Amino acid sequence: MSMMTFFSSIDGEFVSSGARAEHLLQDRGLAYGHGLFETMGLHQTQLPLLQQHLQRLVTDARKLGIDLSFESVETCVNAFITALRAEGVENAVVKVILTAGAGGRGYQTPVELQPHIVCISSPLADNLEYQRRNGIKLWCCQYQLPLNAPLAGIKHLNRLDQILARNECDLAGYDDGVMFATDGSLIETTSANIFIKTASGWVTPALDGAGVNGVMRTLLLQEIFPAMELSVCSRAITADELWGCNESFICNAIRGIVPVLSITDSCGQTTLNLAIGVETKRLQSRLNNDYVGFK
Repeated sequence: MSMMTFFSSIDGEFVSSGARAEHLLQDRGLAYGHGLFETMGLHQTQLPLLQQHLQRLVTDARKLGIDLSFESVETCVNAFITALRAEGVENAVVKVILTAGAGGRGYQTPVELQPHIVCISSPLADNLEYQRRNGIKLWCCQYQLPLNAPLAGIKHLNRLDQILARNECDLAGYDDGVMFATDGSLIETTSANIFIKTASGWVTPALDGAGVNGVMRTLLLQEIFPAMELSVCSRAITADELWGCNESFICNAIRGIVPVLSITDSCGQTTLNLAIGVETKRLQSRLNNDYVGFK
C-alpha cells in the first residue's frame, strides 16, 4: 500500500480514496479558516453590488497570501448566477467562499496555492422589508472583539467571535448584538456595521483594530452620504457616545439600511430608546433609488 494514500472519516464514515476527497478534506479553509467570504443579495437575477464585493474579495485575499484574479472569481460567480436563473431563482442570498485550497505542512502556506471558489445560495429572510420599515432592537454583547490590526477590516472565515456574541443576543431575544473591542471602543454588530448620529454629526466606528469593513459601509461613506450632502466620518467611538446618540442604523449588503429602535446594555438593566430619524429615512430612500433590492 502506498504511503501517500489519503484516509479520513466524516461523521464516522471511512474514506480511503479519491483525489477530490483529499482536496476537499485537506482544504486550508476547513482546517485553519484560511480564506474569505462575501455575502450578496440577488435581486431579480441581478447582483447590484457584485463589482464591489469581488474587488474587496480580490484585494483582501492578497493580504492572506492568496493570489486571485478578478476575472477568475467573476467567471465562477456569473456561471453560478446563470445556473440559478435556469432553476428559476430570481431572489436569494448568494455566498461566495474563497479558500486557500489544499496542502501545506501544518500552518505553512504552500508555495503554489490552488484556491477554491465555492458559491452557495439560500432564501432571503422574510423580515427584511419589515425591519427596514420598522427598525430593530439591539443588545450589547458582553463578548468583546480582540484587537488584531493585520486582520482588521477583512471578512475572513474565522467568525468565532461573531458566533459567541450572536449566541448572547439570540438568547436575550434581540435582533442583533452590538460588539465592542477589548479597549472598550464600539466596532459593529454581529452581522452589520453601525452608524450613529451625535451632536456633531454622523459617525461610524474606525476599523483599524477590529471589525469588518462592509461593502455597504463603504458605499454609504463614499457615495450615499456625499450625495445627500450629509457629513459623516469614521473614527473611534466610545460607549458613552453610543449611549448619547439620537439616531442610529445598522447596514450590510443584504439588509441595506435598518433603523435602530433601542439598545439595551449587557445586563438588561438600561435601554436607550430611539425614534426612526428623518435622515435615516432619507438615506434609505437614496440607497433604494440608486441600487435595486433595498426597498
